[in-house]
Amino acid sequence: MFTIHGWVRTVFSLLLLVTFVFGAAGIPAEAVYAKPVSAGESSAINLKLAAELRAPLFDACSSPANEIVAENCLTGNSPSEWDVSGAGDASIQGFATEISVNQGQTVHFKIDTVSTDYRIDIYRLGYYGGLGARKVAEILTASTTETDQPACQILDGTTDDNLVDCGNWSESAVWAVPANAVSGVYIARLVRQDVGGDLASHIVFIVRDDDGESDLLFQTSDTTWQAYNQYGGYSLYEGPLGHAHKVSYNRPFTTRETPTEDWLFNAEYPMLRWLERNGYDVSYFTDVDSDRFVQKFWSIKFSSPLGMTNTGRRASVQM
Repeated sequence: MFTIHGWVRTVFSLLLLVTFVFGAAGIPAEAVYAKPVSAGESSAINLKLAAELRAPLFDACSSPANEIVAENCLTGNSPSEWDVSGAGDASIQGFATEISVNQGQTVHFKIDTVSTDYRIDIYRLGYYGGLGARKVAEILTASTTETDQPACQILDGTTDDNLVDCGNWSESAVWAVPANAVSGVYIARLVRQDVGGDLASHIVFIVRDDDGESDLLFQTSDTTWQAYNQYGGYSLYEGPLGHAHKVSYNRPFTTRETPTEDWLFNAEYPMLRWLERNGYDVSYFTDVDSDRFVQKFWSIKFSSPLGMTNTGRRASVQM
């Protein structure tokens, strides 16, 4: 289990100056965040980045300036296909055993469900003409394991940690990330096929480009996602017997329900849409990567964390 040390705060000494203003650069709010996801998440966020890193709006796919431009020239999928309501359906929930993987590595999923027939649709988040995501792979039911997982462990140690850890779940499916996959924030949409309706949920993970030399490095606030994640009953702020003193990455996310402002679709999603709409040369990594893989990203010109990073809580967030 990897402990995130509290003494690491940022990856690089240069911090990208970001101004959140409506109508920045003349881009209408609806172009930045066209789909209200839920209450509190529909506010558009426009950004003005340092002038020397400003990339032109990509309007010609015949000769894309970088792989982000090329990727967003591909046809996206409607939010009605890739999104879910809140934290998704409780009857099918899961997590990736690593919050991030490099291109060419394998994502391992642990899924709790009573379903005897489900599939996994893999999407990459981006702009994609305003649709917001593109389907890149599908894992059919024949390649999944249907498991009603055991109860997660609550590990107290000697300090009443109330640490909820689902590492005791068995593996349900894997996805071999292509070596040429574009770095980004990905979602695995778990979809039940044995019942009527759209019973689905998300597993979020990041695909890195450790060998890339992009201009911008986008850092997700995943330690905050976990700090407020109440799956299993405890977050760092809430719980039936007091709050947890430690939280684990080994569990599904329910952060989109309580509270939504501390989840991916509040800050990271609007910004990545804006960056990719404007053709910035960007790659992606996570809070935990800033501890364990920082030396791999020294060639990046700028790194900017998004949302609220739980710097004071990092020592309490484990994976």
